[in-house]
Amino acid sequence: MTVWTAFRAHAERRPDRPAIRSDAGVVTYGELRARADDLGSRLREVRGGLVALDTGDPALGALAFLAAARAGCALMPLNQDAPPRYRAAVLADARPSATLRPGEAAPLDLVPEPGAPRAGLDEVAYLLYTSGSTGRPKGVLVSHRALADRLTGLAAVPGLGAGRRMLAMTALSFDISIAEMLLPLTVGGTVVAAPEEARLDPEIFAAAVRRHSPDVLQATPSFWRLAVAAGWRGAPESDLWCGGEELTAALAGRLLPRGRRLWNVYGPTEATIWASADLVSTPDEVTLGAALPGSGMCVSPEGEILLYGHGLALGYLDRPDLTADRFRLRQTGDGVRLCYHTGDRGRRRGDGRIEFLGRDDDQVKLRGHRIELGEIERTLETHESVSEAVVVVSARDDPARTHLTAFVVAHSGVDVRGLRRWLAERLPAAMRPARIEPVVALPRTAAGKIDRRALR
Repeated sequence: MTVWTAFRAHAERRPDRPAIRSDAGVVTYGELRARADDLGSRLREVRGGLVALDTGDPALGALAFLAAARAGCALMPLNQDAPPRYRAAVLADARPSATLRPGEAAPLDLVPEPGAPRAGLDEVAYLLYTSGSTGRPKGVLVSHRALADRLTGLAAVPGLGAGRRMLAMTALSFDISIAEMLLPLTVGGTVVAAPEEARLDPEIFAAAVRRHSPDVLQATPSFWRLAVAAGWRGAPESDLWCGGEELTAALAGRLLPRGRRLWNVYGPTEATIWASADLVSTPDEVTLGAALPGSGMCVSPEGEILLYGHGLALGYLDRPDLTADRFRLRQTGDGVRLCYHTGDRGRRRGDGRIEFLGRDDDQVKLRGHRIELGEIERTLETHESVSEAVVVVSARDDPARTHLTAFVVAHSGVDVRGLRRWLAERLPAAMRPARIEPVVALPRTAAGKIDRRALR
């Protein structure tokens, strides 16, 4: 089963049903199938290979995913906010055969890429890059089976059925966008493709909600705070999905009266979009809930949250050592299973739900983006004026003000503005520190390690 076979079944039964709605109009299931057939036939020449997707349009993203699944190749959405050097590094590591870009004669043009292309990716649905602690982004490979299994689980919980609408506004390089683009199309529902600016502008978001009345709205806590602060009154007929960062009691209290139901969803890229969901009924009890159908979630004796089941990724591209480290056989309530070690700490409650207790390492989630602080630090230390750098999360207790601060030890006087411009060429906006503080030396513990607590 792939997203293509699930979509095709609905297209054959109801070709006149709306598949995608946007300000540009409506695309029916029959029309979308014809477009995916055409693009899929052009993608056959790269069957088993990798194709990059260079657009932020969710309607084109849905088309690309369907066509890639039909043709048997993997898709890699590119970060539209990444600077050229970062994008070049990702492309060099991934080695796609071609790139899909918005076209004139056709919705998407297939542009060949130079170099030796990859092969043998027949079972891979998509490749997404996440931040890496060594300074090298890591590519997560997700199979067709994992994607199909995850979408089936999400259709059941939190739930989406035939004829229902889901708003699509998340950046395509963020894996939760895949739920927005593909979940409706695999159940006979409709994708509401919002303008690309909606993910940053609450007014454009609110206008799209008023115009199209989606049944499901999905966003990170950071965006929901932005929308509430801008005066968004809510959508009483819509389910609100909140994930990508911790949902605080204060934010839950503000969101509960603004939607039909509020769901706290949780899951890293390695577990394919979301792995668990919790229906929030009171702001005082926000948990990660329970694993989605087809998946498992438990807390190890060491207190780490482990995920298992068919929704797990295949591992990391060309990183067998890292794959072996993060995906390991562990004892679970369902026996010995291959588990993904999330690095998140948790506690199982008496009712079976799991509480989130923070991270075990230097990985953070900020405005929905998973960030390895070590990657930012390693990048800063390649600057000719910087001898040492430490990045910390500041104002953790106030999510509206939470930001990254970089402390840098310079060989000589460092130009902070120049350093910001230099970083802008190398890191995506979400990974750039809001503050850069030059210091003479970094504080150390008695053991000689950097005292990060002293810097927060």
